[in-house]
Formats: sequence, C-alpha cells, structure tokens
Amino acid sequence: MGGASIGAIIGAGYAAGWSVSDMTQVYRASFLAQNPLSDWTLPFVSLVGGRAVSRLLEEAYGQRDVEDLVRPFFCVSTNLTAGKTVVHRSGRLWKWLRASAAIPGVLPPVFQGGHVFVDGGVMNNLPVDVMRDQVGDIIAVDIGADDAVVAPASLDEFELPALWRVVWDWLTGTRRPSLARLMLGSGMVNSAASTHAARAASSLVLCPPVGDIDLLNWDAFDLAIERGYESTKRTLEARLNGGGAAP
Repeated sequence: MGGASIGAIIGAGYAAGWSVSDMTQVYRASFLAQNPLSDWTLPFVSLVGGRAVSRLLEEAYGQRDVEDLVRPFFCVSTNLTAGKTVVHRSGRLWKWLRASAAIPGVLPPVFQGGHVFVDGGVMNNLPVDVMRDQVGDIIAVDIGADDAVVAPASLDEFELPALWRVVWDWLTGTRRPSLARLMLGSGMVNSAASTHAARAASSLVLCPPVGDIDLLNWDAFDLAIERGYESTKRTLEARLNGGGAAP
C-alpha cells in the first residue's frame, strides 16, 4: 500500500489491518465529527494552524511506526528544500502522514532536520512508480482524475466584486473555486505529467467521480464513499466482462 495526501491517510488504515467498518468509523470521527481544519490562524504560513490535524492523526494511528504496520506501506511527501519527492517507509506514522497531507497554504509544512516537507501530491500525486519495481499488478486509485479547477461560465472578472455581490452569487448558486481548491490545484499542477505516466503503468485504474465534491466539504463523506463503491463496482464488472475500465 502506498499513497500521497489523503490517499496516504486512507491507505495507512488498510495497512494497519483495519476493516472497512473500522476505517469508516475512525475517519468519520476524525473528519466529520471533528473538523480537522477548524483551527484558523493568521495566514502568515497557512490558513490553519495544523494542531487539529496533528492531534486527530495521532489519536487515530497512535505511536505506530510505518515499519510496524501489518501490511507493507509507504507514503510520499515533497521536500521543498531538496526539490524532490521523499518516500517514507520508516518513522512515526502519523507525523509522515501529516507531512504527506500538508497542502501548501492550507496546512503548515512539517519542518524536520532543516528540511521543509509539504503535500506529496505537489510532485507525485499517484506514486505508482515507487512500487513499480516491488510488485506485479498495481491497482491505482486516482481521485484527482476529474479535479480540474473550473469556474462558472457566467463569470468574467479580474478581481472579486463587492462583498454584497459575492454573497448574492453564493446565495443564487454561483460558486467560485474555494481558496483551498485554488491552492491545491496550483500546488499540484506540476504532478500532472507523472500522474499520466502512473496511470499507464497501472494494471487497473479506479477513478471515482468526486470532482464536484469540494476539498473541505466533510459533509459529503458518505456521498464520496457511495460514489467510490458504485464506480469501482462498474469498473470491475466491465473488466470481468472483457471491456475497458468504466468511468
């Protein structure tokens, strides 16, 4: 098992030997019952302080080390100091998950040994290449496949209008991309080429249709699970029937 960002967090639960019901319970308690990005702060480094995320990850995974998991696991982060992807196969699990999910501008980086670590998706959002030389068939789950940053076609502007207009647009359903989505999109744009290569190197690619679910919309937890389940079922049925992967 391996992953970047939220993929690393979900993959770590499976690697820890948790059942589907265990994982659902833990993630519901961590992401839905408690908003992990609720500790807003002055935006000198990031929008939130990161204390809530760190606490929830430590509560969920305890003092496990990566190498102590039931199944082999790795996660990736981006080392901004060295300008490269770093693969984490040892060390305190929750800390490296925190680094792997540190979306630039949203969560503060993880600082260690003079280096600055941020979200693994900045350089390698689908780290198939890391496990390519170690296993045969690889199932890749790409939740960023349809996650382009888009705006309503009716918008044609160079700056935000007056506050009353922004509120009115929000009330009438005109949604501008959120600040978190803009930061995530701009931070991950350079990983697009590696993601394309990763999909080609995978035996099976699953692409749950979650592009319309906002990054911080924790209330869509159950909807995301249902979308993933139905999409995966269609893909597997298509593969078993001799066709290509269904969307």
